[in-house]
Amino acid sequence: MIRILNMSTEVNIAIVCITENGKNLALKIQTLIKDSHVHIVSNKQNKLQLENESKNIFLVKEKLSVLTEKLFKDYQYILFIMATGIVVRVIAPYIVSKFSDPAIMVTDEKGENVISLLSGHMGGANEMTKRISELINANPVITTATDVNKKSALDMIAKELDAHIDDFRDNVKDVNAMLVNNQDVGIYIDGKYDVDTRGFKVLANLENTDSIAKIVVITNKNDFFRDYIDKYKDSCINQKQLEEKIIKVIPKDIVIGIGCRRNTDSDLLKESLDDLLKRYNIHIKSIKEIGSIDIKHDEKAIIDLAENLSVPFKTVSTNEISKVDYLFEKSEFVKKNVGVYCVSEPVAYILSKGNLIIEKHKYKGITISVGRVSK
Repeated sequence: MIRILNMSTEVNIAIVCITENGKNLALKIQTLIKDSHVHIVSNKQNKLQLENESKNIFLVKEKLSVLTEKLFKDYQYILFIMATGIVVRVIAPYIVSKFSDPAIMVTDEKGENVISLLSGHMGGANEMTKRISELINANPVITTATDVNKKSALDMIAKELDAHIDDFRDNVKDVNAMLVNNQDVGIYIDGKYDVDTRGFKVLANLENTDSIAKIVVITNKNDFFRDYIDKYKDSCINQKQLEEKIIKVIPKDIVIGIGCRRNTDSDLLKESLDDLLKRYNIHIKSIKEIGSIDIKHDEKAIIDLAENLSVPFKTVSTNEISKVDYLFEKSEFVKKNVGVYCVSEPVAYILSKGNLIIEKHKYKGITISVGRVSK
């Protein structure tokens, strides 16, 4: 049974080949991975031809090095069908960081092995290597230490949760090294987050953790200890000592619904949101996106807020809101002005797929509601 890998619109993959056998394998893989692009490098040595042109299959006359530079900018994944040595040399000038480089995979022209070469974790090369290997019945070659030792990795947890970690590079390096070397690394999950905990010491609470050098805490709280101490009132912990060893992982799972008067002051909107976040102990880095009704698409205060938070500003149509606004407190004034009975609550409700966690809070001409996206 042939399985076709359906890529999302956010995922794009280039398949590059330089030999006739490589071309045949590339075209085979292209039939199995929807929307993948094949780049066939043709030169005086190989004299490759293309019988059937397609919008997703390109015959390239330029040098492989020139093509590679373009692919680095345009694709999230690149699969080279050729010798690993060639690939190492051709990608070397364009490598910058595992946080920005595309995932690089290499396979031989017979498709016997698929190698995860670059950006294995953050870029997704390891995962894609496994998926392509399954499609063509190849041997996946993955050499990252955590994967080889069948353990989780802090950068993978962050990626799965779309999370923020302070001092990301250093903390990931330290934690992953400790996991590989079989040192105790605690993990405390504050909320319903489904993560790979292999290699971690899963903690039900933070008592008796003196022997643990590092503790990963997954939470969207700003002051984690404020709610933790309320939850475990009889807990005997030394907060200062714990803070020194805790690495906070902050999932971006909070969505903000906003309603406001036209020409609302940007500082006032930011101050209002800050007040709400402080009141409910929500970390500002946990905000995934903010939203409002579509007629507010050009509202400067909301646009400024989104830019300040470095998050998307999404608008929800009046028609969508009208389907759910009956669930919330109605305002005839709002209905008269924008066509629906309320804005912030239905927007947060829609963006969170029905998981509204904080009802409407009113400020000066502003309403703010909060939803949480399941992770």
